[in-house]
Amino acid sequence: MSKIRVLEDLLISQIAAGEVIERPASVVKELVENALDAGAGSIEIELEGGGRDAIVVRDDGEGMAPEDARLAFERHATSKIRSFEQLESVRSLGFRGEALAAIAAAARVECTTATTQGEGHHLVLRGGRVEVEEPASAPRGTQMEVRSLFADLPARRQFLKSASTELRRCLEIVHGYALARPDVRFDVVHDGRELLRAPSTTEDAAGRLERIAQIFGADFASGLIRLPEDGTVEGFVGPPEGVRSRKTFLFVDRRLVRDRALLGVFYGAVRDVWKTDRFPPLFLFLTVPGGEVDVNVHPQKAEVRFRSREPVRRAASALRTALGEARREAAAPVRVFDGGPAPTLRWSGLGGGGEDHGAPLRSSDGEASSAGAGYRSSGEVAERIAGANYALPSPRRVPLSGRPAAATEGLRLLGHYKGSLVLLEGPDALYLVDQHAAHERILFEQLSQAIAAETPRSQRLLQPLVLDLGADLNEVLSRFSERLEECGFELRPLSDGSLGLVGVPAPLRVGVARQVLEELAARFRHLDPDQAAAGSLRSELLESFVASNACRGAVKIHRPLNGQEMERLVTDLFACDQPYSCPHGRPTVLKMADSELERRFERR
Repeated sequence: MSKIRVLEDLLISQIAAGEVIERPASVVKELVENALDAGAGSIEIELEGGGRDAIVVRDDGEGMAPEDARLAFERHATSKIRSFEQLESVRSLGFRGEALAAIAAAARVECTTATTQGEGHHLVLRGGRVEVEEPASAPRGTQMEVRSLFADLPARRQFLKSASTELRRCLEIVHGYALARPDVRFDVVHDGRELLRAPSTTEDAAGRLERIAQIFGADFASGLIRLPEDGTVEGFVGPPEGVRSRKTFLFVDRRLVRDRALLGVFYGAVRDVWKTDRFPPLFLFLTVPGGEVDVNVHPQKAEVRFRSREPVRRAASALRTALGEARREAAAPVRVFDGGPAPTLRWSGLGGGGEDHGAPLRSSDGEASSAGAGYRSSGEVAERIAGANYALPSPRRVPLSGRPAAATEGLRLLGHYKGSLVLLEGPDALYLVDQHAAHERILFEQLSQAIAAETPRSQRLLQPLVLDLGADLNEVLSRFSERLEECGFELRPLSDGSLGLVGVPAPLRVGVARQVLEELAARFRHLDPDQAAAGSLRSELLESFVASNACRGAVKIHRPLNGQEMERLVTDLFACDQPYSCPHGRPTVLKMADSELERRFERR
């Protein structure tokens, strides 16, 4: 008897389903693509159990005739292409005729479709076979209901993640297509709760920005920088400061894709122009002539291959222009320190008598400095230091660059550069102190010490603070609401479907609460509340809201400081346990040795 056999059709379909349908998000992707290809102006998505239990996609597209509805579930049945030549220039999102057959082989499927209002057709399939087929009254369009995904394939179902993880991946898919098609309305409901309501808008730069705001929040969208358009490239990139999360969306001819060449261009441009590895959000839309891009190189059509490097070159040029413009806008004119001779600062070093580190800054005649911990603006201080000498308390930690204590003696305040950097002259080097990063470190350690031993208690707000963080982050906060309540945050769903903050931890300023929750949601989005240890969550929470509170409370860049304020800043910085970086890891102090300066000026 022959050992080699031809497989049964059902088994063939189930094997093929594994290439196309990996998880609920794969089903959502294929059904949304079909809806868009059908000319839908509105798409509603309902999920249960993160899509593991049920997925319903409803559209108002052109629908299918009865004979087409049944044929659509056959393998390699498609209305999109007829020849290889059409495959090379295909513009539709779907074209292989594999998706519906794969879904029907892996789940129980109900399809209700109509090309004319009220005159529809209804099918029920299980295991790839039609069990029910009958006429049905239905609105124009198609509704696909997929239940019990992989129920007959237990080996596949056990590899699905938790409901919250699968939901997050479904939302990522929906967000991608909603961004690609701002002219289409998208609504998402999970377990009866609305997660996204994105009315249709225009398919231009303004409309795309509005769609970004619908998904990620108005505050996020308002900080984006528009890329220069040339008919081929358009999009938005985040600003150089305040990068908190990596959102990278690449679209080619309305198709959400992953492309290493485009990502490489983006990351390379950020490194070259901004000199950083902290990558901002990117929304890049490319329009490529038919036949210039191959979309048939990946089972899920997630990757593309360009036949010419010109689209990538244009994208690179637009990105570099936008990044450079953002950097120029962030710069400010140089502020020259005036008001008399610069004061001389004297450090006694680690071995000196040393004043108490909590003592106020004192002038050489013993008068206490009026510069407080708030680093007030120069307009609030009566007079400049204008030549006065101030003795600084001895630094408590290792001196700059690990040099001997004696090397810190004789530091002299030179002035202020661009309202951002405090300049200090040392015996053999120039020191630059980032005023914002330095003040962040000071406030971070002060706040950490104040709350480390306490469990934050909640302080109720007079009225709820509406959280407009976007559907994805609001969903994360809803998942973690019980854990967050243990840490002092109280969240409540509001009547309009949004999320309201009704209580905040007592040490946290109300004005900072929104940013703290945004950072927490971005950090926790990949976690399951049931798997996150309470102690670990509290630790993450404390670190996040202390860092955020410090960042928001710290003196900003481009904010003038007078001499007393700069002195107090430097004094408090070197009284910190970790003075050389801010809570986010950025350096607070840079040193440029005399030898390096002489080398740069070719004096050596």
